[in-house]
Amino acid sequence: MTEPASSHKRNDHKRTGPRPLPLHIVNATSMWLNGAASLPLFLMDGLDCHPEQQDAADALRHTLKQQDMMDLQKTVMLQAQNRLTEMMSGIKAYQAHPYRRETTDIDCFLKFGSTELLDFGSFKNSPSEDDPVLIAVPSLINPSYILDLLPEHSFMRFMAQNDVHSYLVDWGVPGPLKKHYGLEDYVRDLLVPMIRQVSEHHNRPVHLLGYCMGGNIALAAASLLKQENIIKDLTLVASPWNFSLDQNPQLGHFLEMMTNSKEVYRELGLVPMDIMQLFFFSIDPTLTARKFRKFAHLPTDDFKTRIFVAIEDWANDGPPMALNAAYDCLTDWYKHNLPFKGEWMIGDHLIDPKDISLPCHIVTPVRDRIVPPKSAMALLDVLPNASHYIAPGGHVNMIAGLGAEQNLWPDILNFLK
Repeated sequence: MTEPASSHKRNDHKRTGPRPLPLHIVNATSMWLNGAASLPLFLMDGLDCHPEQQDAADALRHTLKQQDMMDLQKTVMLQAQNRLTEMMSGIKAYQAHPYRRETTDIDCFLKFGSTELLDFGSFKNSPSEDDPVLIAVPSLINPSYILDLLPEHSFMRFMAQNDVHSYLVDWGVPGPLKKHYGLEDYVRDLLVPMIRQVSEHHNRPVHLLGYCMGGNIALAAASLLKQENIIKDLTLVASPWNFSLDQNPQLGHFLEMMTNSKEVYRELGLVPMDIMQLFFFSIDPTLTARKFRKFAHLPTDDFKTRIFVAIEDWANDGPPMALNAAYDCLTDWYKHNLPFKGEWMIGDHLIDPKDISLPCHIVTPVRDRIVPPKSAMALLDVLPNASHYIAPGGHVNMIAGLGAEQNLWPDILNFLK
């Protein structure tokens, strides 16, 4: 394998995440200490319980009622303190970990302001003019390098090394013009011209893949270009469609707060990344505590640990989001569910999956709090020519975690070829 002439740059920034750190610490402290304080209410069946967990709660309540109340209260409080200590140990271990991302300058095929289309073609083992051509579209939230996480663990390089000429959209930092971009601008003015130029350059239709909300953007582009026959097929990895399914109640509170705060961000023209981190927090407020408690027990020099740190750095990285694009996602998608209702428009064009006859491959993970599998699987009911693959792992681990190279990546490769 030959790599492009490039320089390696090491990012030696001091870690202060997970962002916003005070929120995660206060939330975990409150969650566990309140758990101990609310024990009497639980025993009296005075707490709301998720319907799917009601039987388990009843069985636990029956068992706990047979214990000494004072001893039980003390045990729960100690467990709460131990969990908080365990989480803080994991956070300290993450912040002190020696791994730092070394970025490699990848050839840029196209550039639209701060947005680049990165060309991984030089990583191919045995290049041929007949090789499939892939454009990968990441989310607008967080950087694109989740698909090129490590030199030895990269979805994009895996595809290239298996002789798929692969391109990655890097949305970049919203500048003075892009500060005013909405989803329509990202689809119509950036992605659609990229697809046209890559197809013309290779003289063939391209395979289009979207990850997370990048899948929605890719689907919109496919809808706009359906008459041009320049897209061969469409792969949508954990891409939400029915935004009302399995929503955490906290998300509704966040959406209301953002609706009432739009004028605060209008002058900036941007939504800061820490605010978008609140979006992920509202989807799953317990995630940070769970994963850092587990991380506290991982050996520093393990490859799995390195991948965890690389993914966590990515999750805490990224520029602010263009104001209109952020609110298009939060209001048109999450609040009003326009895609599922058949009311999502790009300009005067209705994005209707029923009109996309391309072969489509829907990928959902076994578990996903960010994009509940049922939300993504709603596309199977409307795309006329769709297959489905259930990948091991969660929203991020399935595409970038340990094991993705044995599971999801080969599945996508097989679909493309």
